[in-house]
Amino acid sequence: MGTYEDKIGTNIREARLNKRLSQEKLADLCGISNTTLSAYENSKKIPNLTTVAKIARSLDVSIERLYYGDDAAPIASEPNEGKRVVNAIYTLWSMGVISYYESFTAGVMIHYDQTEAIGTMLVLNRYKDQIRRLIGLLDEFKIRRKTYPEPEKYLELILASVAAEINEEILRKG
Repeated sequence: MGTYEDKIGTNIREARLNKRLSQEKLADLCGISNTTLSAYENSKKIPNLTTVAKIARSLDVSIERLYYGDDAAPIASEPNEGKRVVNAIYTLWSMGVISYYESFTAGVMIHYDQTEAIGTMLVLNRYKDQIRRLIGLLDEFKIRRKTYPEPEKYLELILASVAAEINEEILRKG
């Protein structure tokens, strides 16, 4: 009992429960049957590396997390601060909390409300180009949503693209 084979099923189950996904939903996301996923989680079968990668991607965890668990993972996974930033911006944007408008009058960015003019300033300490681009893309997506054959997939591409840009900047600046 000390190898990853002994623990991978438990690690998959824990990661799935942490994401609040049913076995059926995770199996569907991974393109495998619920019976197969159940066999993995109950250590009756051991998934191959390709399947583990699909499961890890669907659960947004590292492959190492599934093989070794949180504390024992021998390989550090790449930071994904970009995804966290993008998800936070998207959530605030979709709730109508933030929007983006530039007016360079006197060097201040001013946002005009529909009902009255109010001056506000959104200070972006990091990733300003990426966040500005993200909000612009989201605004365009909102307007043109019905023109996309698969709007949810297009939205995922927008979010993933900007997250990748932020992660690249993190790696560049080290």
